[in-house]
Amino acid sequence: MNTIIDTSVFCGYWPFRSLSIRTPEALKAFLQGHGVGQAWVAATEAVLYPDPMQGNEPLLEAVAGDDFFVPVAVIDVTLATWRRDALTCLERWGCRAFKLLPNYHQYDLSHPRVADLVDLAENAQVPVCIQVRMMDERGHHPLTKVPGVPLEQLIPLARRHLDARFLVCGVYYRELASLADATNVWAEISLVERERPLKIAVDTLGPERVVFGSHSPFIYFEAVAAKLNPEPGDVAPEVVQAVRADNAVALLDGV
Repeated sequence: MNTIIDTSVFCGYWPFRSLSIRTPEALKAFLQGHGVGQAWVAATEAVLYPDPMQGNEPLLEAVAGDDFFVPVAVIDVTLATWRRDALTCLERWGCRAFKLLPNYHQYDLSHPRVADLVDLAENAQVPVCIQVRMMDERGHHPLTKVPGVPLEQLIPLARRHLDARFLVCGVYYRELASLADATNVWAEISLVERERPLKIAVDTLGPERVVFGSHSPFIYFEAVAAKLNPEPGDVAPEVVQAVRADNAVALLDGV
């Protein structure tokens, strides 16, 4: 299997950058042109809209029935409607994962409703994606600097919910070590920037808990895909294949 499963892409408009790819059709064509066979997609607008469902629903409707996309629902647990929103995304739109942005939505991962959402995700057998950051903090608009999510908050949550599956998106290489002992936490490599990044990620988390995520269209896809071509001897070919696709299948399906 040579195709890639991309576990972290966004679709839509972002007020702080003119993204070149904004529609599901354009995103699909772009990713397929770069060897992607399936992409986990979330609505960009849902990050900043007061009601994420105003961003979720147009995207979920647009990708409904297209097996290329794995629909991911952005949920804000501070809203009184969070549970209804989550169930709507699961039952009406067939979402296969939730995405949380605690920094943009202003709560800690210790918030009781986060545990409630994780319980819901466990029952639905879908993973919970934690978006640590949308952009490198150095590139933020000066009036809207948003720190990354403190990953030390995730470890107690993951340990209390051992049957849940978590995907950390937008993690820096220096943050990977904090996830090493959380065996139900995976990480994608879009912002793991360091010499020999794939080797660092695999050595830190193990060969089964690293997945490919491009964070398209915020990051140049080619730059992230280049991480799948490690130096000879750095990462075994079967591990590279696991990162390209197999680990994402296990994460999504819970196998």
